[in-house]
Amino acid sequence: MKNLKRPPAKKSPAKTAAPLAKKPALVKSKAVPGTIPAGQKPSPQSAAKPPAKPSTPAVVLIAAWEDDPESGLKLAHRSPATLTLGSLPLQLRGEAPKPGLYPPGTDNFRYWNVADALRRAREVWRPHLPETVHWQGGAPLEVDVAGTDDLNAYYDRKSLSFFLGEVKGRLIHTAESPDIVAHELGHAVLDALRPDLWDAALDEVAAFHESFGDITALLTALQLESVCEHVIKETGGLIYQNSTLSRIAVQYGKAVHDLNSGSAPPDCLRNAVNSLFYREPMHLPPMAPHSELSSDPHSFSRVFTAGFFEAMAGMLKVHAAEPTARDLLSVAKDAAALLAKAVRTAALSAAFYSEVAAQVIWADAPLFGGKYDEVLRSAFVRRGLLSLEAVRSLRAEANRALNAGKPTPGGDEMPRGRDMMMRATAYGLGEGALVVRTASFSRRGMIAPAAPDAGSTPVPGVEQATQSFLETLFRRGRVDFSLCKPGLSSVPHTHVKRKTHYLVEQNGQYHLRRRCFDEGFEDLIA
Repeated sequence: MKNLKRPPAKKSPAKTAAPLAKKPALVKSKAVPGTIPAGQKPSPQSAAKPPAKPSTPAVVLIAAWEDDPESGLKLAHRSPATLTLGSLPLQLRGEAPKPGLYPPGTDNFRYWNVADALRRAREVWRPHLPETVHWQGGAPLEVDVAGTDDLNAYYDRKSLSFFLGEVKGRLIHTAESPDIVAHELGHAVLDALRPDLWDAALDEVAAFHESFGDITALLTALQLESVCEHVIKETGGLIYQNSTLSRIAVQYGKAVHDLNSGSAPPDCLRNAVNSLFYREPMHLPPMAPHSELSSDPHSFSRVFTAGFFEAMAGMLKVHAAEPTARDLLSVAKDAAALLAKAVRTAALSAAFYSEVAAQVIWADAPLFGGKYDEVLRSAFVRRGLLSLEAVRSLRAEANRALNAGKPTPGGDEMPRGRDMMMRATAYGLGEGALVVRTASFSRRGMIAPAAPDAGSTPVPGVEQATQSFLETLFRRGRVDFSLCKPGLSSVPHTHVKRKTHYLVEQNGQYHLRRRCFDEGFEDLIA
């Protein structure tokens, strides 16, 4: 295309020449990061400098305890937990405070501290559970952190609840302890996995529920590599000894000890390291000092907890002669996998401790090729959870199950309990039948606990085992009669504040139902 020439401009007939127009001033534009202003030659430095990346938003952290507030471990800073996504969702009641580093003792700190502990506790079990598992109270499971005027925490199928109590001028909030938070979530997880255990009127089933909660607390602490490093350094890799890890709920336990020195040791609520050996619960008193064993679920739970923790110590030595924090992290995951599988396949029997212990041993072969077989057998025999005779028979029974096409004896096809009618007057009630949920049989095959002297403990029949549980429950005043007609019980124990069970009257019969699992300390109404 040809260039077009403009015609010459016409001259103005003005008398005087117009003043020259000033040149517009140059306006300096603000330099954009990574660019060079117009008219400026790039310097060698600026030419080589790459464009600046946009700044990333600051990471918002929350403050939370690594372990119990008085365990000696530090306050850590971590990303805030998201609990409503994925399987087994959780929802804290109330409006979530803005994430931040709040000081301990404040409501905002407790909110994020509980959320952090719940996240870790849930992740202990979630990889080892069926995808179809769900909370018994519906999803999401609600969590109440704002409870007051009760030195307690509990799970009641509707929610997890944590309370505040004053002990000798000190405010103790159970939501500040990751041990207590994890323990209560352990009840909910076990209930989701085995709902048939909820109403089972058996000493060993109720005690196993408490032990599962304490084991959840131990494994939750071991989710953090920093805690594992501390434990390895503190114990030299021999973790079955009195330590930061073994002492459960230190702050709460000290408060309970201050109120009643016989209810807890001076340095924790319960210790996973102890010298307790299995005894048949029906031969134990319903209450005893913490240094002794009773049929109370929290007291009796310590036998299984110690056996399993000792097994974990053996597993760690199998894993590495000189274990590191990473080894302990790995063993904690293996231990969770073993117990989760054992719980799923354990039959509901009167000898429930022995049943679960046998299933843990059987689970080792399909999960880990039998790597931990010897140390598992040793720990459970040392605690009397299995007799020597029973352990000898386990391999033979496993072989029979394998030949029959079943990877482990037991499983989902096993009976999950039945209703039993008891004489109501035997428990201080009026005329009529007391209906309770219990086991279908006393024990399976040769699976049995050890006797204190030699051989196996004769496992009582289902009716005897159920009677033992009911005696402890009614004697300790843990049953609420308010839904029945007045005067039903000859000893209503109205001064006992906390009731874990209640009775409902249906068609002239009294049905026993569980209300909750709590922390076990019995606060009496003044």
